[in-house]
Amino acid sequence: MKQPVKSFDLKIQELFPFQLDPFQEQAIVALNEGDSVVVCAPTGSGKTVIGEFAIYRALNLGKRVFYTTPLKALSNQKFRDFQDKFATTEEGVKEGMVGLITGDTVIHADASIVVMTTEIFRNMLYETPIGQVGTSLENVATVILDECHYISNRGRGTVWEESIIYCSPGIQLVALSATIGNPEELTEWINQVRKTAPNAGKNKTPLSLCQLVNSDFRPVPLRFYFSQKNGIYPLLNQQQTALNPRLKPKGNRNKRKRVKRSECPTPMMVTKQLYEKNLLPAIYVIFSRRECDRAVQKLEGVVLVSPEEAHSLQYNLLTFFLSKNPSLRDSLLEAVSTENPPLYDTLKDFVTTLSPESSLFSYLASDEESKIHLFQILADLCQLVRGEQLEPLTRGIAAHHAGILPLWKELVEQLFEVGLVKVVFATATLSAGINMPARTTVISALSKRTDTGHSMLSPSEFLQIAGRAGRRGMDEVGYVVAIQTPFEGATEAAYLATAGSEPLRSCFTPSYGMVLNLLQKHTIQEAKDLLERSFAEYLAQLKLEPEQQAIASLSTELAKLDIELGGIQERDILEYEKLKARLKEEKRLLKILEDQAEEQRKKEISGQLGQLNIGDLVYLKGKRIRTSTPQLATIVAMVPGSGQGLDLLCLGDNNHWYLVKKGDIVDFYGASLPLSFVDDLTLPNLKQLSLGKGPKGDQISEEITSQMSDRAFGRITPPEVVEQQKRIHKVQSLLEDHPLTRSQNFKRLFKFHHRRLELREQLHNRQIKFQKLQSNQSYYWQEFLNLIEILREFDALDNYTPTVLGQAAATMRGENELWLGMVFISGVLNNLEPHQLAAAVSAIITETLRPDTWTNYLPSPEVLSLFKDSPENGVSIGEMRRLLNQTQRRYQITIPVWLELELMGLVEQWALGGDWQELCENTSLDEGDLVRLLRRTVDLLWQIPQTPGISGSLIKTAKEAIVLLKRFPI
Repeated sequence: MKQPVKSFDLKIQELFPFQLDPFQEQAIVALNEGDSVVVCAPTGSGKTVIGEFAIYRALNLGKRVFYTTPLKALSNQKFRDFQDKFATTEEGVKEGMVGLITGDTVIHADASIVVMTTEIFRNMLYETPIGQVGTSLENVATVILDECHYISNRGRGTVWEESIIYCSPGIQLVALSATIGNPEELTEWINQVRKTAPNAGKNKTPLSLCQLVNSDFRPVPLRFYFSQKNGIYPLLNQQQTALNPRLKPKGNRNKRKRVKRSECPTPMMVTKQLYEKNLLPAIYVIFSRRECDRAVQKLEGVVLVSPEEAHSLQYNLLTFFLSKNPSLRDSLLEAVSTENPPLYDTLKDFVTTLSPESSLFSYLASDEESKIHLFQILADLCQLVRGEQLEPLTRGIAAHHAGILPLWKELVEQLFEVGLVKVVFATATLSAGINMPARTTVISALSKRTDTGHSMLSPSEFLQIAGRAGRRGMDEVGYVVAIQTPFEGATEAAYLATAGSEPLRSCFTPSYGMVLNLLQKHTIQEAKDLLERSFAEYLAQLKLEPEQQAIASLSTELAKLDIELGGIQERDILEYEKLKARLKEEKRLLKILEDQAEEQRKKEISGQLGQLNIGDLVYLKGKRIRTSTPQLATIVAMVPGSGQGLDLLCLGDNNHWYLVKKGDIVDFYGASLPLSFVDDLTLPNLKQLSLGKGPKGDQISEEITSQMSDRAFGRITPPEVVEQQKRIHKVQSLLEDHPLTRSQNFKRLFKFHHRRLELREQLHNRQIKFQKLQSNQSYYWQEFLNLIEILREFDALDNYTPTVLGQAAATMRGENELWLGMVFISGVLNNLEPHQLAAAVSAIITETLRPDTWTNYLPSPEVLSLFKDSPENGVSIGEMRRLLNQTQRRYQITIPVWLELELMGLVEQWALGGDWQELCENTSLDEGDLVRLLRRTVDLLWQIPQTPGISGSLIKTAKEAIVLLKRFPI
């Protein structure tokens, strides 16, 4: 039985003392009944409330709950939020209530609420038979998968699919996703997975199937604007359905010139526009870290905060740096005493009391230069932030991107959240779940660099960023501002603002870790069955079904037509059609021969045209006389023409008048009508005639035309034309005698035949498409088998059983688990010192560096030799990599095998106790990138003691290396 909890037991009114939105109420009712939910709603609409209710419910049942996120930063934020909400009481923080697991960080792993990255959750499930509850999930009632739309993430989407497939169907699942185009498919797939899980519904454990809660409701609606150099204007029309007509580009679409960069608004202009229209605070998204930093610098001297806010900012910053750092306090006072003596006493007073009422703040407000100097000294001493980042923050301006130290980014987030930071120049990573709502979101460009080149934002990416606009309870409207650039304008912005969300797609890709972990507990057939439950397989099956139906429908219609055409041999139809095609071709050749004969005859008579007289009979054909056979006519008059020569007024034997040039005469044979006939004719109005066919004649002219053919000599037909006419007659006779011609339903049968040919073509195309879809459907199984072959070649698998190397690689977390396992199991690293091991480990996880990356620290020769020189009875790390790359290429596997030696000296220097400031000055890496490199190194070192088969000496060295690296700010 599911365990519904009465709403009054949970006191929902007390939990959420505000009016819930309908989609939140719908989800809470479903959760309260024990059902799982898929919640798809816009960014910032309040999905967190649903996650929090699921936590309250699990705790009320005396159970545990896991909350997974895609990012360490988001996990850290949720950990802090949940500590405040669930573990903080009047008596203090309740220890062990909320835990955190993010690779190198483990805090209260057995807590009632555990926040973790989705990769950690998936790895827990690897330790448990599929569909069952292992020790790691003991007493867990609910798992919350935040940012579930990450299933579409090319690099990491597989983790979400695995988590859903491997999770016990009895555990309540809460999948929180941004708006997607196919929520029904996602929900149906999860339910299909849960219904078909091994042991589903057995042992009296009920299934927790998903209800879909789909909403496009935004508590704070968005309004889209467009920034040009001369101001900000509404992007859309009044109905919010299309481009504002005033912004439509002028001129011919194909001849429009690209907008010059000088005609596009700068960050300074846009910020002033926002300030003047009271649209701050704003998140200003720029897809380049460097440009984010430059934008901050370009706002030099711009103050966006009031004096009171400036006071509060300065107080928060100073307490952040000084409250728990006595050595920094002493260093700051010492520096100020020598560099700015007048400031010393007031600063000392503040440092002693840390009071917001200190006279220091009035002093700084009256002396801008002292303020700038103080924060520059603080930046130089603290090793946490650069002066060009710290001073702008005192004016309400900040940057936020991966190149900045995480601790500093968290401070920026907190100050922005309370409204003290007015504009944050941030990369798009800020949109991934971090809680930083703003009044306005500015999107600086509608395209960005990707792994595959420069490409436009997708509608989902655009709306994910735009969704940060609008603070619930504070703003009636959230403003989204797109900017004119040399490459994109209002038309592109309007398209993205009005387009619907794309459907969620699968990026399911097998890995060495997946193969090894599945084969440790499952047969090869069971592994295949599991892969066939992926979202990729489900979507492929959805595409196959309409193709199968179409093939069946076409086959049925073809069978009916075969019955209709049953008494007729297809060869007869083909023979008849060949004759028809032959007749058409013979007629085409006849036309060519006739045209050639006419041209030849025109040349022959050209010298005699000047001798023509009134009454002569001629044959007409040409540009002005459109006719298949020459028109017989008599010359009635010669009239002045447009040129020097005379035009001829003729009467045709069809009783129509013609005004022609002599060049329109293609033949004549000296025959003529008596002049008396011509004299009786009434001529048409010559002023109204133009060259070519004219009006019809009268009754008198009709009587005369009846005598033309009698008096005209028959045209001489050239022998080649006569011969071609015989051929045509022969083919026509064959057609007339053909058995199909004698059939009563002759035309109907041909219609059926052609319809049958069309259907066969359609069926053929559908079958090809079906086969392609089928091959796409099973691509990952072939890849799975290829990975098995590679693992066997490197002795990580014995048939389907993981060896010592295989067991080690199965435990590793990384992009290429086999590569990591090979390096650690090889013994090459066993005799290194801790600082050398840290350097070597960093090399095997560092992605390909930018060409302009540099450091002044060279790696030690001992470490370098590991990668180049082969030890006794073994191969070097470089040779291992070459062999693995070679084998992967043979099997068409594209999993990267990282090896970058450039930064090893930098890591080694830090492990040897190097100074952070000095380290940063001796490399091109941003501080945030350096922290990421060192933290990833720590994360991998931390895995070594957890990995089976690794030597004791390497485990001991890894632990020592972790201690050396884990210094502030790492």
